[in-house]
Amino acid sequence: MSETDLLKALGIQTATSDVVFCGVADPGKELGELLDSGGLSWGCASVDKIVDYLEGDSRPGTIVLDTRGMNVAQREKVGLVIKSLESRGVATIFVNDAIGFSLDEFELATKVRDFDAAELIGRIESNVAYAKAMKGMLARNRKAVVDETAEDRAQQLRMAGQVQRDFLPSRLPHAEHIRWATLFEPADCVSGDIYDVQRLDEQHIGFYLADAVGHSMPAALLTMFLKQAIVMRETKGNDYRIFGPLEVMQHLNKRMTEQQLSGCLFATCCYGLLNMRTLQMSYCRAGHPYPILKRPGCEPVMFEGKGGLLGVFEGGEFSQELVQLAKGDKLFMYSDGAEPLIGEVDEKGQMEMSSEFKDILKLGVEDLVGEFDKLRMRELKSGYEKDDVTVVALEIR
Repeated sequence: MSETDLLKALGIQTATSDVVFCGVADPGKELGELLDSGGLSWGCASVDKIVDYLEGDSRPGTIVLDTRGMNVAQREKVGLVIKSLESRGVATIFVNDAIGFSLDEFELATKVRDFDAAELIGRIESNVAYAKAMKGMLARNRKAVVDETAEDRAQQLRMAGQVQRDFLPSRLPHAEHIRWATLFEPADCVSGDIYDVQRLDEQHIGFYLADAVGHSMPAALLTMFLKQAIVMRETKGNDYRIFGPLEVMQHLNKRMTEQQLSGCLFATCCYGLLNMRTLQMSYCRAGHPYPILKRPGCEPVMFEGKGGLLGVFEGGEFSQELVQLAKGDKLFMYSDGAEPLIGEVDEKGQMEMSSEFKDILKLGVEDLVGEFDKLRMRELKSGYEKDDVTVVALEIR
């Protein structure tokens, strides 16, 4: 029997299904519609039949596994298959993990408690994108596994960097009285920074900048985890709920500590929620550099807020703050790689902003970010230690 025939017998749509639901009779209308609208092919199969498919050379984008109907014998066999798939870049999402798979057994697997479409779709999209990137890399690596050249490795890093950039917003949610500008400049091909700016409904915009502690591939891979773990809103049926910054940060910290990431991987983050009608902005930070507010005719000030590194303690404490913005205000959010370009830390541990940076803050937001990038390039030529530099800035007009 051909693979295509086997897939049809199992109820899986195509030999290149992006998502295979294992032990799931129906993922639900909302999740199915989100998958279809995202151009992702998917299918369902029972646990006992799916093993035959997964033991072959097939490579789906990701597996969504519900273990509630699984017995002990199936658990061992499915566990081996999942590990084999991981060697080919295919990650598994455990839902309702009744049989007790430990994440320590696997490299790429994650867990969710139930079929929440908003959370699942982000993880599925991340896993599928990663699997497709890995598929291309592995295909090239087969030709020269032993004598892999430096150029091959550089090409892989460039590809990984492009995949990472594909996760950044392709357009920013400008409004008549609100303008955004961003800067994303990795120190190498890949970055330990990630950001997003999303319109959550007609009235709210959620935005964040997160920074994985470390550099190169481990930090870059952690940014992919952060991207899928930061949930800004929840949709149930025809209703939705927008999470406040404190909820977002607490959920993210919980996800990181539950994941028990190897290699002592931690992260910082600053998340803001802007009400476009009232111009009230609530925010929460976790070990991240303080965002800067520049009001017309006033000295720039830093927004302080309680919050340590993400992923250290499950019960980490964070605070949510509220600020009223007005016409002419500009907000400058940045990663720690940008700090030497902003100024120097004085004896009291306070950031003393340079006069050049203060002058840049007086510009409109697009010119502001453009001039800041020119400052970065000038400093690189004069010996400034290269680091990931990311900026998210907004202006009220």
